[in-house]
Amino acid sequence: MNAESPQTRPKGWLSRHHRQGPRPWRKLRLGFLRWRRTVLANPHTARLYRTVVGGLGTLVVLIGLVLVPLPGPGWLIVIIGLFIISSEFHWAQRLLHFVRVNVERWTHWIMAQRLWVRWTIGAVTAAFVAVIVWLTLKLTGLPDWVPDLRLFDVIGLH
Repeated sequence: MNAESPQTRPKGWLSRHHRQGPRPWRKLRLGFLRWRRTVLANPHTARLYRTVVGGLGTLVVLIGLVLVPLPGPGWLIVIIGLFIISSEFHWAQRLLHFVRVNVERWTHWIMAQRLWVRWTIGAVTAAFVAVIVWLTLKLTGLPDWVPDLRLFDVIGLH
């Protein structure tokens, strides 16, 4: 290779890894994996560890499911909970794979549609979220920090 070739590196060239040292998360991850191997070596601690991971993941999934109808990251929280559970349970890995494949399929289908279809789906989704927010505020009432506006009387929130 000559000096003009894009495959040659300039003299004194170092990769980002060499310049900055190993990434800090890698050291932390390797330490966690060593600790996990130690925990899983004992059947009693392995059972306890799997129970704690399953319980924590289930709690995160349930919180996400409660938040799904509200605006915000409900489904993302559910997927994070599945990710936690899937670190120890194969059925959760399969479920997470199913979710990932179908989200990708849905995304590709949406992007293949005409613009008016995408806008219609977006408008229906926005209307659904608006109705859920209105119902939530109707049932719980407006917070005290919300200013008193005539608009709330019009939409039936006072």
